[in-house]
Amino acid sequence: MTTGATRTPAFGVFIVFLLLASGCATRPFEARDVDKAAFLDRIVTQQQGAVRISATVPTAEEVIAITGLDLYARGIQPVWLRVENNDSRQVRVALLSIDSEYYSPMEVAWYFRKGYSKDGKKAMERWLYEHGMPRIVPPGESRSGLVFTHLAEGTKGFNVDAYTTRQSFNFTFFVTMPGFEPDYMDVRFAELYSDDEIRVVDVPGLRTLLNDVDCCSVDSDGQAGGDPFNVVFVGTPGALRRALLRSQWQETRSGSAESALARRHFYRGRIPDGTFHKSRPDGSEQKELRIWLSPLRVGETPVWFAQASYNMSGTSRAQSYEEYQIDPDVDDARAFVLQSFWYGQSLQKFGMAAGVPVAAFDAPRQTFTGSSWFSDGGRAVLFIGEQPVALDETEILFWETFID
Repeated sequence: MTTGATRTPAFGVFIVFLLLASGCATRPFEARDVDKAAFLDRIVTQQQGAVRISATVPTAEEVIAITGLDLYARGIQPVWLRVENNDSRQVRVALLSIDSEYYSPMEVAWYFRKGYSKDGKKAMERWLYEHGMPRIVPPGESRSGLVFTHLAEGTKGFNVDAYTTRQSFNFTFFVTMPGFEPDYMDVRFAELYSDDEIRVVDVPGLRTLLNDVDCCSVDSDGQAGGDPFNVVFVGTPGALRRALLRSQWQETRSGSAESALARRHFYRGRIPDGTFHKSRPDGSEQKELRIWLSPLRVGETPVWFAQASYNMSGTSRAQSYEEYQIDPDVDDARAFVLQSFWYGQSLQKFGMAAGVPVAAFDAPRQTFTGSSWFSDGGRAVLFIGEQPVALDETEILFWETFID
């Protein structure tokens, strides 16, 4: 009697749990018609020859409204495409060009399989499969569908490669996401410098001048030294932005906690004009690129000073300043930026210039943030193309020494 009396409540709770779980498992899958989705009002369209491609990206809320699935919470961001083929041959769409590690529709279904009835799970699988972007578009026809990519905050930049048996088509899209305001939108670039402050030089003159301009950022008091300006960009604002997005650098939301450390660095009395980042999948390291417009011009093209570094202390919002530590090998970060722009097909030409203090491995320099760094003293000078540049078409400026 006593044993039964003590076990009955627990048994009852277990039965209730099973009933609740069983109820959840009978949930049907309900999806809405994509053709009436709000995100189709934001379509961006490009055309090359006989191929016309339209693209847009639904927000997290729009995905949930259509499918009931919180894909963004899982790190999945669908891209919607429509490919119109006016060629006499079939067009093949290379989904790998959009995201080299994209998710298949059935893979997405597997992640969200729990909580549905048997029929609901099957309906979800069918819906995701039927709404995936087809790889083949027959002659004279169009196809549309979703490509399930990895989540990237801010402007969504991606390539779409398509080809026939005789011709290839290479598109690059930059889709602005509603509700996201990148930090560089806060800057009035046209008002930063007066005509008297702007200095115009040619390419050799820029190399010489970089020997003597600011080596590093400073703190808010304009005193203590910060990270070095180890990268210099020469390019229009539009070209630089496209190159960053094409190279998979992500924008930073205006005033976000993630940019708090970047806002401790000043150049000419102001915080970075724009901050971009890349993170490892496990969040163990974040590559950061802080950019300021300088008063220098090569002809009419702006010159930008930048700091490239690796934050080795993680990317948590709760991260304290005491934990912050950059990879002391800032030359490796410099090389990473160069390679990312080169492989992103954004470089017209590049060279190395002086201006960063030489610091040995055994005698690193210290910054006001408590980080240490060493360098050979070089700055990578990257000239950004307005149009994509093939890898073997990039000109290398063989500046043999950093200092004339």
